[in-house]
Amino acid sequence: MFKFAIISVAAAALSGSALAGPILNLQITVDGSKSTTLQEGQLTPFNDYSYAGSVGDGYPVTSWIVGWDIASDFASRSFVTNGFTIANLGSATKRFNILLDIPNAPPSGAGTQSWQFFGNLGGTLTSNSASSSTLSSVGTNPLWQGLRGGTSPGTNSQLMSYFTFSSPGSVSSLIPEATVTPYTVAGPLGASLGYQFQFDLSARSTVSFSGIWGANLVVPAPSALALCGISGLIIKRRRRLN
Repeated sequence: MFKFAIISVAAAALSGSALAGPILNLQITVDGSKSTTLQEGQLTPFNDYSYAGSVGDGYPVTSWIVGWDIASDFASRSFVTNGFTIANLGSATKRFNILLDIPNAPPSGAGTQSWQFFGNLGGTLTSNSASSSTLSSVGTNPLWQGLRGGTSPGTNSQLMSYFTFSSPGSVSSLIPEATVTPYTVAGPLGASLGYQFQFDLSARSTVSFSGIWGANLVVPAPSALALCGISGLIIKRRRRLN
């Protein structure tokens, strides 16, 4: 029998601890009904931050639940994991739109910024009845896309477009992993890191996602900066001679 405990998370629970991490902003829309959760990161022994909780409609009958257990780090290597479990407990297919955003200001003094993005997404789809379960992307939208500054930094960060996956009744099936082909984007790209899920989930089904989304901050090597300085001096000298 499927069980899922609802853990309430509210902005009032923010502690303001010195060890507290950036504030997670989580927007969940189910069949057009939107809810927003703010949660403070908790410092872990690995010097990253963890976020865990769950929300659901709950009244008069719980028909859906979204739970998360994610980790993040924000330095020259920034990342946030894709640890979500979504349950459709109702009798009809539901549409989910989950938008996650965490502040992630670039390190100061980093010079000209370029970000090398990476990531992957996989998981399991479980049928909680004798009927098969189906997970599918919505229209032309990718099922998942990585975000920087609230927008997609490139089409390479979009995974599982035109995607449909099914699992037989009362069975859990592995969702094939999709991987972001690493790519680099130059210039400032906002001060937050996050991602977005958009999908339809059939009745009495549970999907669990795993994976990671992140970026490495790339700065010019000292030798490259020196060459740029030398080039500037040569150009100035030529202008004076002319």
